[in-house]
Amino acid sequence: MRLRPWPSIAVALAAAVVALLVYGLVNQGPSRALDNAIAKHVYLRAPDAKQTLPVLDHIDATSASLTRWRGKIVVLNFWAQWCSTCVDEAPLMERTQHALLASGAGTVVGVDFKDISSYARDFIASHGLSYPNVRDGDGSFAAAYGTDALPETFVLDRRMRVVAISRGEIPGESWLAQAIAFAKRV
Repeated sequence: MRLRPWPSIAVALAAAVVALLVYGLVNQGPSRALDNAIAKHVYLRAPDAKQTLPVLDHIDATSASLTRWRGKIVVLNFWAQWCSTCVDEAPLMERTQHALLASGAGTVVGVDFKDISSYARDFIASHGLSYPNVRDGDGSFAAAYGTDALPETFVLDRRMRVVAISRGEIPGESWLAQAIAFAKRV
């Protein structure tokens, strides 16, 4: 009796295809849906704007969501105390906060990414940050924005739509000023 190799080959190929599909699903990179929308001049609502996160400082609540600042421009900055670029960017975020408060236009909201709360509070104190900061302990809030590296900054308009994104260090103070000006116009 002679065995035919085709059924075995077909099973092996099918198993290989399934393995590749599983690998692809498990190892997908972060979502760039927001980036793609902005490139097309489409401004999507801020993901998970209603999700409450623990407050680290500066506001009279134990938790807050982005909806707290609806009607204001929000500069949403993801950071961590172990991120050297976040340290470099902290003075720019603080200057931006002062400008937004002075104009009454909005606020910076810091999102501490997967830090220990005491380390995050030390970072806030040592850099004299006056803007509100919340903690994303498990990274799920950041994941909704496609954030997987720090720092990352999202500018939201008054309707809580993402109108500008900086993945990595902000490319300059003028970029942020232009993004905020755009958020005020749309």
